[in-house]
Amino acid sequence: MPRHHVTLSHESGKSLHALYALLSDHSRLGPVLGVPVKRIRDGAPGVNDTGSVRRIGIGPLAIEETVTACETDRSIDYQLTGGGFPIRNHHGRLDFHRTDGGSRVDWYIEFDSALPGAGILVAAVLKRAIARGLKNIG
Repeated sequence: MPRHHVTLSHESGKSLHALYALLSDHSRLGPVLGVPVKRIRDGAPGVNDTGSVRRIGIGPLAIEETVTACETDRSIDYQLTGGGFPIRNHHGRLDFHRTDGGSRVDWYIEFDSALPGAGILVAAVLKRAIARGLKNIG
């Protein structure tokens, strides 16, 4: 299975804390990704923290992602834990940085694809959707 990578960086006029708060809150992530997002299991100590699970999408095409680690205003790690065929071994990480003009998020995704060619398509769709969503949040 070939390994695929998606990397995006987004500069924002939002404060570091505001950008982290937006992208770590499952209930506010839907407009960024352009699909419904719902928290289906709370994390600890906060509801969106480590151990929280979000359902992304609708019906049989929905996937579940679990937050595996997070550090407020610094980083979020997550992995695909339900659905998503042909995607396997999906891991994402968001790193947050303070900048002179506000903040920046660096978003990294890597995954394997069980079907030849599907990974290239999925990577392109993810990159386009996330880039569009990040642009819309300012």
